[in-house]
Amino acid sequence: MPALQQIRNFHATARKLDFSKMSIVGRIGTPFTEYTSAKDVRYVKYAIASQPRKDGPTNWYNITVFNEPQMNFLQQYVRKGALVYVEADAANHTYEREDGSKATSLSLIQKDINLLRNGKPEETAETEESA
Repeated sequence: MPALQQIRNFHATARKLDFSKMSIVGRIGTPFTEYTSAKDVRYVKYAIASQPRKDGPTNWYNITVFNEPQMNFLQQYVRKGALVYVEADAANHTYEREDGSKATSLSLIQKDINLLRNGKPEETAETEESA
């Protein structure tokens, strides 16, 4: 009886199903800022701070949210400092700086968020700072 063979095909061309995703566990590091695009689309931006190792540097990720229920949830219930798990679609964009040099930025569009631990209420944080 011949042995079964498994064959994998790899293609060098991109297809519509090709995409990049990132998963980040970190803390909400900035307030949620709401914007409206030129095409009248509402979206929210915020940043997550993540530290892969206790003694390592902090990485900052800018996140954009277009999903209406997720935007409402973030703005109503999630506080700065909250520990979250975010899944986002990732894409690199190349642009030209004012000095003519090329630069690349990472665009992260939130697809899902899980609140692991909420941040402290503002009243509590202010009281602790003044003590």
